[in-house]
Amino acid sequence: MIEKTLSTHTYDVVNPLLTNLGEDVMGFLNEVQLQYPKAISFASGRPDANYFDIEKFSEYLNFFIKTTALEKGITEKEVLNDLGQYNRTKGIINNEIAKYLSIDESIQTDPEDIIITVGAQEGIAMGIMTVCDKDKDVILVEDPAYIGITHFSKINGYDVDGIPVTSEGISLEKVEEKIQYYRSIDKNVKVVYVIPNFQNPTGIAMSLANRYRLLELAETYNFLIFEDNAYGDFSYEDKEYPSLKSLDKNNRAIYLRSLSKTLYPSLRLSLMVVTQSISVRGKIVRLSDLMAKTKGYITVNTPSIIQAMFGGLLRQNKYSLKELNQEKILGMKTKRDHLLKCLEETFDTEKYTWAKHIKWNKPEGGFFIKIMLPFEVTKQDVLDCAERFKVIFTPMSFFYLEEGGEKELRLAFSNLSLEEIKTGVEQLANYIETKINN
Repeated sequence: MIEKTLSTHTYDVVNPLLTNLGEDVMGFLNEVQLQYPKAISFASGRPDANYFDIEKFSEYLNFFIKTTALEKGITEKEVLNDLGQYNRTKGIINNEIAKYLSIDESIQTDPEDIIITVGAQEGIAMGIMTVCDKDKDVILVEDPAYIGITHFSKINGYDVDGIPVTSEGISLEKVEEKIQYYRSIDKNVKVVYVIPNFQNPTGIAMSLANRYRLLELAETYNFLIFEDNAYGDFSYEDKEYPSLKSLDKNNRAIYLRSLSKTLYPSLRLSLMVVTQSISVRGKIVRLSDLMAKTKGYITVNTPSIIQAMFGGLLRQNKYSLKELNQEKILGMKTKRDHLLKCLEETFDTEKYTWAKHIKWNKPEGGFFIKIMLPFEVTKQDVLDCAERFKVIFTPMSFFYLEEGGEKELRLAFSNLSLEEIKTGVEQLANYIETKINN
């Protein structure tokens, strides 16, 4: 009989950096939602499941199998057998992805410079692990930032520093200042990570002038841009927001294109465009080859069946997602407009004097709106609001590397109905009024 003795032992944390992250804010918000299931949650930036269209998964997969069998002159059984095996680390639908990127994103790239990853988070991880030296290099991120990159960097011992976000996007003046500072202490800014389109958590879109200028700075100071385009499809104002990669003439941008918001999150599918070549021991090699090598020791390869489904979807839709996503984008725009309307009506300063200090931004796309308040909000306020007023929000301070955002909230509207948005804003207003008057 084997005695179960492991439970009686205690162990030190294997990676002490994990404890330095501070509060697990996403875990905290999930716990709040579980504790108050009837509360309306503006906390989660999940896409609306009503648009997932999962019932067509098998249709797209079968289409890929049939067309591949015809193209290669083999049986459908042979295609299926191949899909069940380990496959190319870079991916098996790179040609289809290259056509999609050309049509929808105006990005021209060799299929060999595309890596299909298990979500954008894997792309971030393998990108940093491939290009950054922990002892010498620094990663600059927007502040506030998507915590996926900041927390990954901290857990793994990479230096990460924040740059303020302005109405034009990441502050380019501060980027230059940080580069000069780190050079003065013999360190090197290797990567600048940005979400140019409708940034999480602020909803801000980088101006066209700043896009060009950031690319110029990357060339001048010899750093790489990690461009994360999770929300680019969700543009609501009939404006063009060209990706940095489509403007990139000097191979300074590495492009990350998550499909979690565009299709659905459980696919865990993302596209990575890595067009750079570098010198390794006197030999010129594709950076995409080195990143694929890194990926090989993380996930080996991205599941082939998932790729085949997406490949079939692209083939059926002439390598474009624009028509497929029209209804979804319109639905998200309707939600954004409704939330803005509810905020204007509920915080009407002509009716309510207490509302005069409440402000919010009007994002041109994405899933998030930022609320500015005259008082600070804490974790305890999240709990109190959920319990007493049945609404959950995210303090913006959760997204800052250090201090910041103490008087701001992020509201995510993507996964709420119009009725929930209206009721949620009314309940949030009751909470804010109570805080101001007390």
